[in-house]
Amino acid sequence: MAFCSSRFTRVLLVGVALQCTNSTGPGGPPYTHPSAIGSDSIPLTGRPFAVAISSTSVVFVTQLDAGYMGRTTVTDGSFGTDFPVGAIPSQVRVSPNGRTVYVNNQDAGAVKFLDTSADTTVHTTTVPGTVLCVGLSSSGTRLYALTDYRGVYVIDARSGAVLDSINPTAVGSILTGVAFHPTRPLMYVSARDAGTVATINTQTDAVVHLDSVVGGSVQNVAISTDGSQLFATDISRSKLIAWDLLSGSLASTHQEYPIGTPVSRNAFDVAVTRDNAQVYVSTLVDGKVYVLDRVTRAPIDSIRTGGSARYIEFDALGETAVIPNEGGWVTFVH
Repeated sequence: MAFCSSRFTRVLLVGVALQCTNSTGPGGPPYTHPSAIGSDSIPLTGRPFAVAISSTSVVFVTQLDAGYMGRTTVTDGSFGTDFPVGAIPSQVRVSPNGRTVYVNNQDAGAVKFLDTSADTTVHTTTVPGTVLCVGLSSSGTRLYALTDYRGVYVIDARSGAVLDSINPTAVGSILTGVAFHPTRPLMYVSARDAGTVATINTQTDAVVHLDSVVGGSVQNVAISTDGSQLFATDISRSKLIAWDLLSGSLASTHQEYPIGTPVSRNAFDVAVTRDNAQVYVSTLVDGKVYVLDRVTRAPIDSIRTGGSARYIEFDALGETAVIPNEGGWVTFVH
């Protein structure tokens, strides 16, 4: 079983904005974003890939090549003993109460339900095709398995039963990204090679709108916390794509913003900070996470992670960003 050292490297970030912006939602806590004065790069073997953070700041990171998952907290300096989750775990989600973690085994077409108190698999749901990504509704009641050529499967997040499916002719193929509207029953699914984003009604599981990025490959998607904008990464042209949302559906036009070096397989993940102020974009070639103003999309700065930065996740209040890196470490930006 893989084990990671408790030692970590402190990396100072020069020229990164130091000001944090706080905002408070109606009846909610004060959200913020990382001040980015520095980051901890903590070693983790097995090609760190996807990340999920519970409401109590427990961090779960999948190890794509090792078939394991590491666990720590946003304030710890090391990963403990990893536990097995099966081959090619390319995505991870955690239930709102933090008791269940969902991990897909990509080529097996499986989604595992893990008990976080015992580190054991309590259920496995299999579907046709290759599961490239999974999404979890904000209520924590529905899982969505995004496949290569078999569309989307809707799964009960408690029992593991397959409840419905969405035909690939409606959503496209190579489904790699998913995001949920914060107030409307809408889900956004990207089909990478088709360069499209489908807007899906989660009450009926019907596609209500399909938008295309001509010449692009839409890898991942993220929505602003107020539901006014949808963002996506174009991995083939290394761009950030932005749409205004009209009644929850995408506008007919979008805007494009270059990210880092203009080469294929660079811009990968996109995430909006908890305070709705900034957009983070990870890059595979540049080894950086680019930070942009959410409203103007003006560049603020870049966080130098080295290696190939994959998925981005923020803790509950937005104080820390966690970014797995294929190079063999996980970056914590506080």
